[in-house]
Amino acid sequence: MSRLVILFLLSALAFAATHLVATAGSLYWYYWWFDIVMHFWGGLLLGLGVHALCRLKSVPLRPTLTVVLVTITTAAVGWELFEWFTGLYNPASYAADTFLDIILGFSGGLLVHFIFSHLYNRKI
Repeated sequence: MSRLVILFLLSALAFAATHLVATAGSLYWYYWWFDIVMHFWGGLLLGLGVHALCRLKSVPLRPTLTVVLVTITTAAVGWELFEWFTGLYNPASYAADTFLDIILGFSGGLLVHFIFSHLYNRKI
């Protein structure tokens, strides 16, 4: 297993554990900034996940900008729909919060994509 896949799996495990603790401890409601951190981290994970999966020999994809954008878009829309249907939102600030969540997800995912694209283009 490549280092990139291991990094992704460990990061995803840390993310999931943090989310579980944050949900159980109501950290999303006590700390206004916690949701910001988690959406950015989620975007980082998506970008890292695309690059990790596309490096596997059994996956016939390259980690192009299009693949990363489609992945982030699908995950962001899916998560925001989940928040809507489960009532995990504040109706007074839903539009602004959703917009910020999506921007943060894209920012994290694109940051990882451009870093890894630059590293792999330099053959490191």
